[in-house]
Amino acid sequence: MAVQAINDGIFCIDIQHPDRKMFDCIMPTEHGTTYNAYVVKGQTKSALIDTADPDFTKEFMDCVDRCDVKVIDYVIILHTEQDHSGSLPVLMKKFPNAQIVATEAVAKLMVTHLHIGIEKFHIVSEGDQIDLGGRSLTFIKIPFAHWPDNTMVYESTTRTLFSSDLFGSHYASDKIFATNSHEIKVAARAYFAEIMMPFSAQVRKYTEKVIELAPSIIATAHGPIWNQPSVILQKYMRWTSDQVEKTVVVPFVSMHGSSALIAERLCLQLASKGISVLSRNLGKKPDSLVVQSGLVMRDLVTAAAVVFVMPTVLGGPHPAGAYCSMLMNAMRVKTPFIGLIGSYGWGTRASEIFAEMTSNLKKAERLPSLQYEGLPTEEQLVEIDRYADELAAKIFQLGDRLI
Repeated sequence: MAVQAINDGIFCIDIQHPDRKMFDCIMPTEHGTTYNAYVVKGQTKSALIDTADPDFTKEFMDCVDRCDVKVIDYVIILHTEQDHSGSLPVLMKKFPNAQIVATEAVAKLMVTHLHIGIEKFHIVSEGDQIDLGGRSLTFIKIPFAHWPDNTMVYESTTRTLFSSDLFGSHYASDKIFATNSHEIKVAARAYFAEIMMPFSAQVRKYTEKVIELAPSIIATAHGPIWNQPSVILQKYMRWTSDQVEKTVVVPFVSMHGSSALIAERLCLQLASKGISVLSRNLGKKPDSLVVQSGLVMRDLVTAAAVVFVMPTVLGGPHPAGAYCSMLMNAMRVKTPFIGLIGSYGWGTRASEIFAEMTSNLKKAERLPSLQYEGLPTEEQLVEIDRYADELAAKIFQLGDRLI
């Protein structure tokens, strides 16, 4: 846990949670996460932006004391979820005269999620400012990045943008500022995939708005702070575009070897045509499903195609493949091509059910579904080769969409 100055009169309360392996019971967090709050000191008043997860209230309050702030005039809540607001009740006991500041969207959700009365909030709107003496904080609404209440705050004298969840990462580190490491960029991509990707259209608009604002620092709610904002802004512009890479993601699960054989044949043939392939075994280990499905979502941020390979169980897709498919559907991936290949014992409705489970992905072209009874024959493996060749050709025909 650390308190560190990130700009003149601005301090980050960096609550580390390196042992957290899952977020929202859905997202693998290999490197843990952080809960970032910020103290902004003016000449006459001070503001605290966000709090911390309630499991870390004691550590958070200790850090507040270390900021050497005798009075907090404003407590600004940018987003309702408890990892941002959960320590607010305890904080308000210490600073009962502090004014809770939030947009109407945040305040209404705080009433239902933390049972804080609406009368306790000072409601602000887009463009409103709070004067701290010699500096002010300007409110910028960013609804559906990723909740309807998301808000940013901009401090113009230091050009510091407090971006809430936007541009964040689940990455606990002893370095408060983001380095240029590949690991941090991968963590930011995984975070984008499972939090921001379903709202790519809105997120792109907000990214363009931030580029125009030209902050010197982007202070996020999770993960390291971006003191070179162009790094993450360029990534977000790419991830929210319709551009894709010559990559096919192949999530597979195999009970008796047939689907594994199909997946291997498909991957080898695609690779022979100059296509990058990312194969993810959803059932290799007891914890593989959630971990590998999370990696699949990260892969699909810029992939040109995804082909699921899985057997039929009780008439439908294998539950592991079904979970990953439904997660992909919820994330509304931009992947241009989607396919399903599988094996079955005596009968199957896997193709129809898979189509229903991925019905959100209306812009994607559906590849022909191949279903084989039992172990694939050599003739059927040759059919898979042709399938791979045709998919590779479709990808190369994407032209300007290819990165």
